[in-house]
Amino acid sequence: MKVLFRSLTLAALFAASACSNEIVNEIEEIDPSSKTAISFSVEENSAHMTRAGFTASTKIAMRIKSENGAAAKYTRTVATASAAVSGKEYSDITTDGAYIRYWDDAFGRAAKLSVFALAVPDKTDVVNNGKSVEEKLTSGGDGWFTEATENEKINWMVSTTQTAATIANEDLTYSNNIKEGGQNGVYKYDFTTEKYPVYSADLEDGQMKFRLRDIADVTGPGKFDKGHLIFNHALSRITVNLVKGAGFEGAGSFQFASGTNVQVLNVPVSGGLDLSAGTWSDVNSDDIDKMVSLTPAAGVAYSLMAQILPDYEISKTSVTNLLSFTIDNNTYYITQAQMYDALKNAVTNDGTKITMAQGSNYIFQITVNKTQIANVTAVVEPWVDVTSAVWEPSNARITLNSIYDSQSGESSTNFDLYRLLDESPTISDSYVGKNWGGDYTDKASSLTVNGNGGWDTDWYFDNNKSYYHFRTVNKDTAVVTSADQDYFEIHAGPEGSTDPHWGAPMTQEPVYDVAKGYEDALSPAIGATKSNINITDQHMLSKVIVNLQTTDGADQVDFTGSKVYITQIHKEGQVQMGNGLITPTGTPGQLTMDGNAAGTQFTYAVVPQALVRGSNDDDYVGITIVTGDNNQYYIVKKLSEIVATSVDNEKNQAQGAAITRWYPGHTYEYTFTLKKAAIDKVTCTVQGWVNVVADNKEISLED
Repeated sequence: MKVLFRSLTLAALFAASACSNEIVNEIEEIDPSSKTAISFSVEENSAHMTRAGFTASTKIAMRIKSENGAAAKYTRTVATASAAVSGKEYSDITTDGAYIRYWDDAFGRAAKLSVFALAVPDKTDVVNNGKSVEEKLTSGGDGWFTEATENEKINWMVSTTQTAATIANEDLTYSNNIKEGGQNGVYKYDFTTEKYPVYSADLEDGQMKFRLRDIADVTGPGKFDKGHLIFNHALSRITVNLVKGAGFEGAGSFQFASGTNVQVLNVPVSGGLDLSAGTWSDVNSDDIDKMVSLTPAAGVAYSLMAQILPDYEISKTSVTNLLSFTIDNNTYYITQAQMYDALKNAVTNDGTKITMAQGSNYIFQITVNKTQIANVTAVVEPWVDVTSAVWEPSNARITLNSIYDSQSGESSTNFDLYRLLDESPTISDSYVGKNWGGDYTDKASSLTVNGNGGWDTDWYFDNNKSYYHFRTVNKDTAVVTSADQDYFEIHAGPEGSTDPHWGAPMTQEPVYDVAKGYEDALSPAIGATKSNINITDQHMLSKVIVNLQTTDGADQVDFTGSKVYITQIHKEGQVQMGNGLITPTGTPGQLTMDGNAAGTQFTYAVVPQALVRGSNDDDYVGITIVTGDNNQYYIVKKLSEIVATSVDNEKNQAQGAAITRWYPGHTYEYTFTLKKAAIDKVTCTVQGWVNVVADNKEISLED
């Protein structure tokens, strides 16, 4: 083993500002072979901390590039830094003879050296993804070699299940400050004092080279530069401190769920580091499913840390979840936007995002209450703490968007909100609940207008295993309990006297099905979410309009005093709370429609139903018209034979087809042309009522 006199010396692990230490001896290092060895000192770039050497032996792998205007030469070499001894602020370096590199073999006086190095502090036998530290560098045996394409790129990865061992073994550092354009990497010999400058003072920029004592004497004596490698941490860290808040009283509370930990979601875990540029590429992302537990500070219940590749962007507006953790069967999510809000005053950012930097530890302190995440502070630690603002994100408060009346265009408050717990023995985090039936008597006791144009309820999700169906009905509507599905009653009436509504969260445009109601469009049961719950509200009656017209001839009919009756119609019905299915009830009978003063138009809200129920005369819904002149009667026994001549929306009724059923939320306008002798012509148009919708969109169950 050859020991170079303080060549390749490593100093100031976790180094900071301003102290001096003469670590480079003025005596030129001469090998017994009379060659001049290439020498270095080393520090780690960790601002604001006390300088110290490595606490244990550390392997340093270097790739040295030598240029003289011709083709470059490269070599790979390895050195070992010993643990710093008491009183020293650096570590001494030893190299095996096969790994000593000489200026003489690298163009000698004509050489210009660049150095790219990597190390894992305090580690001599690190293996990352199957390769040791030196194997990450381009191979080249024991000497110098040339390359057709320069390559200073290495691959590195961090574990998705992290422990104290993986954190230490994967803490990659690199040095690239000795190169063209590099800074503070060169000790130039001072021929006046006949020594090299003191440690960390008067360092030159750029590459290492030979310096003449007399620049005019090109063949005269001189000194080779010594190098000073500054190592930078290549990764970023996230530390999460969890503080027990309100609602977690008593022994045994505030516990992680069995087998789980804080997760860091979809962050960079592997990629390629260009040692020359100090940049990452070809990055792959995954979830960190387990962070390493740290000893918590006073007042902190849990402290955990993860190590990831840098350059992850925390967006100001993104609702993408970055952190997830489960405590006492409650799962909490922290989004990018919430992280940004906590960090925005602690780090420099462009107002839209924060990019996680190499060598920075982003520390989040989160106070967790039973029903909400109460306080979060964040610091960025380039191995020093910086405090940010406090924020209070809500956790799973149940909130409704505004619901607008389609007739007035104004925000509607005329509704009650109900919910049903979708109970299933197979409930899991990915559960899709479609148990529509059950007890819908759990009504929100208060709805408070919030600042976003919607309403907050007095409900919270009990935990993340609670999935609910939400339904709205007109205020003060009686919900009847049934063994199958709870329901409320509807009945026909004059226009404006009755307009029952029923609403539910929808995932698509609702289309009524005569067997299933609105099941095809219904959102599954909703688990804990901080997103607004968006209700699509439906008119549950049909509107029937009868227009009477006549000719200008002798057979003209006088409509003064006319009356219109709908015959064999169900005047009552039930609406199932779960799916909105309407079932007509009671015995079919006759109802009298309201008409205008001229007796030419009659309007009524009716229970949606089939217009033909069988083959007997009593099984057909019909219309009877009684005119005022000479008491003439006009009877249409089978409305189901009348064809739709115009249809606004064909989702339930095709144009040109017979109208055999009245659907909820539709207007059916029949026009009869009467003559004294008979009904001459009948037409009908179908118009869909405008849905009452609160921001109809798919609901996220994990926001």
